[in-house]
Amino acid sequence: MRLGALGLIWGMSAALAACAPAGQISAPSGPAPSEPIAFALDEGGIQVTGQPGRVDFGRTDHSAIFAMSRLVGAGPLSREVCGGVSYATWPDQTVLYFSAGDFRGWSSPTGSAGLTCGGA
Repeated sequence: MRLGALGLIWGMSAALAACAPAGQISAPSGPAPSEPIAFALDEGGIQVTGQPGRVDFGRTDHSAIFAMSRLVGAGPLSREVCGGVSYATWPDQTVLYFSAGDFRGWSSPTGSAGLTCGGA
């Protein structure tokens, strides 16, 4: 019986060793990768090109991240925090900013609107 318990402990140790090191959290994957959908970033959030769909400031972080992942065709590369503002970055270099769990701003290589890490 004692050998069985040691075997169980050894097996659990091996399984835990395969996990990511403590302190590393993988970014949420969002929806499965797909073809990007055209969108435009504007003063109020994100407009889906050629459709009435929008992702407006004030939307929850979870729904904004899911929607942006669908538009970009991939989930965010990272989720981080800067001065009390959390943000998620996508492969196309679009960054969405969140405060108190709500979508409050964006930045991209071409500009920004709303709240950003710099407090704008």
